Amino acid sequence: MPTITSTDGTKLYYEEAGIGTPVVFVHEFAGDYRTWEPQMRAFSRSHRCVTFSARGYPPSEIPSDPARYGQDIARADVVAIMDALGIAKAHVVGHSMGAYTALHIGIRHPERCISVTAAGCGWGSVADPAAREAMRKVAAENAKLFTDNDIKTAAAIYADAPSRRTHKYKDPRGFAEFARMLGEHSALGHVGSGGGSETLLDAASRHRRRRG
Repeated sequence: MPTITSTDGTKLYYEEAGIGTPVVFVHEFAGDYRTWEPQMRAFSRSHRCVTFSARGYPPSEIPSDPARYGQDIARADVVAIMDALGIAKAHVVGHSMGAYTALHIGIRHPERCISVTAAGCGWGSVADPAAREAMRKVAAENAKLFTDNDIKTAAAIYADAPSRRTHKYKDPRGFAEFARMLGEHSALGHVGSGGGSETLLDAASRHRRRRG
């Protein structure tokens, strides 16, 4: 199983395919390295493509210490992967949670970026204080959902949330794969199992609060 070791010793699982100009994909909160499979298949025909599971998302390691999660650490993990693979510069592509990481890489490490694609970036950072508070409430409710329920129950509810239903009707097959992936494991699959599970959700909630 290919892994790299990040700056604090956490092992991160990655996959790569293709040759050429590098592209690094950074997944969303409800995903893992498999999220980017269609893009890996398409772009690896002409680029060197890298996908990985963020810390806390199997098969990467799941630190139990809350201090080992955060936006700065997420950014450092991507840079560590690039360093370990000998990638000086890359197109950095992120979605949702991963979009914030990609954006922070562009801000803090512009010399490592050919371009930055931040898709679905901005949730929780609106100017209206009332809207920000409502978004924080949603983040807290999501965390409670996964800590109070077994993973199959929580994943089914989360997958059918309003923000997911557009995907459900536009791409039924892709939605079914997404729901199955949530049920199999992903980072959320460890919630309710003790150990570092609540830590992960707390960290994810902090990520969202910091966006406000």
